[in-house]
Amino acid sequence: MDDFMKGWQASRSKALKVPLDRRRFLRGLGFSLALPMLESFKDASLQAAGSSNPAKRLVCIGTYLGFHQADFFPRQTGKSYDMPYVLEPLTRFRDQFSIFSGLDHRGRHGHEGWKAWMSGSASGSVSMDQLVADHVGHHARYGSLQLTCGTPPDAARLSFTREGVALPMIGRPSVLFQTLFRSDSDRARMAYVLDGNGSVLDDVMEEAKAIQGQVSRRDQEKLDEYLTSLREVERRLQKQKDWLERPYPKTDYVLAPVDPVSPEQALECERVMYDLMALSLTTDSTRVLSFLVPGWSQVFEINGRRLSAGYHGLSHHGKEAAKIAEYNLVGREHVQRFSQFLEKVSSHQDAQGRSLLDSTLIVFGSGMGNSNTHDNSNLPTLISGGGFKHGHHWAYERSTRRPRLLGDLFITMMQQFGMEIDQFAGANQNLNDFLS
Repeated sequence: MDDFMKGWQASRSKALKVPLDRRRFLRGLGFSLALPMLESFKDASLQAAGSSNPAKRLVCIGTYLGFHQADFFPRQTGKSYDMPYVLEPLTRFRDQFSIFSGLDHRGRHGHEGWKAWMSGSASGSVSMDQLVADHVGHHARYGSLQLTCGTPPDAARLSFTREGVALPMIGRPSVLFQTLFRSDSDRARMAYVLDGNGSVLDDVMEEAKAIQGQVSRRDQEKLDEYLTSLREVERRLQKQKDWLERPYPKTDYVLAPVDPVSPEQALECERVMYDLMALSLTTDSTRVLSFLVPGWSQVFEINGRRLSAGYHGLSHHGKEAAKIAEYNLVGREHVQRFSQFLEKVSSHQDAQGRSLLDSTLIVFGSGMGNSNTHDNSNLPTLISGGGFKHGHHWAYERSTRRPRLLGDLFITMMQQFGMEIDQFAGANQNLNDFLS
């Protein structure tokens, strides 16, 4: 009997180390109902990477021309690192973010490789933000929003569907503002458009079904794929109709009469977009945001000083100290605006009374490692919020037998949303131990 009890206690102890999956538990009883979060499950079913408070929102911010690595990554690891020059505007938040060096996807180099930042594939594969949107997007009016400033080059893409299609980005603050805060007349027009699209979709569905039995097996497979995509469109249309009955939020935010979307106004556009991103989170208009911070050949004026060359030219600095210094000035401006965004998010509470930053997981970085050589290794990476334990610089050796990949961090991030995922972008480990 003693041996039996010892064995039972050992197996019970081992089981307690594995987070209770609420959905598997329900299926095990023969149910398919989604129960509310129960207090009895709090310590187990919500456990993700050591946190009993998983993230509810995701924000992904990528800077197209990257950062000077030596001035982005700290020279020391652990908690007692000296804040690097480019990240100095974030000093007040140092206990609320974590820095990761040595991570990348081991993928393609060059601007084309930038597309792999959130997906791991430069040729097009589902991005991490869209997987999270599938998981939490139904809680808000917009499952996800993709943003930028102006019109980026084709190589600058962040978000991809499961079919590997790049999602379009909103590049004008006025369009984003109108999307978030529509008037009653806008709602009426939207209802008319949605009703019209719905009737067209019904006709197309009926026509496709009518010919399904008259074509070859291979064509039937293509039709099945087509009908599946139509059903997804139909589902999204229905969701928009459902949300259309609910009033849009109100705001006293005053938008400038003209969009700052010319290349020379990119830093101002960036600031406004961050303001609107914070509003979209505080009004719970969306649970998933991606924001591409563009990089052009514009010549910025910073602190009353006009830089000597265009931003893109400075990114190809050729290791010249003067160009690196100016490239870093632009990088600090990006970080300064990001810091102001963190300030806005952290000053609000979510519906549960938690800091909005604590329930919002934010990744800030770039798909470009070294812009001077178009090297997409050792990508600048920082995450904040999301209920994780922060304050460290974690450095990973790239030459080990089983190196950690950026996909490992993304796995941990997705698990923090309660997602059942253990492989992504060629990675099959995670970084849970480093954030718990």
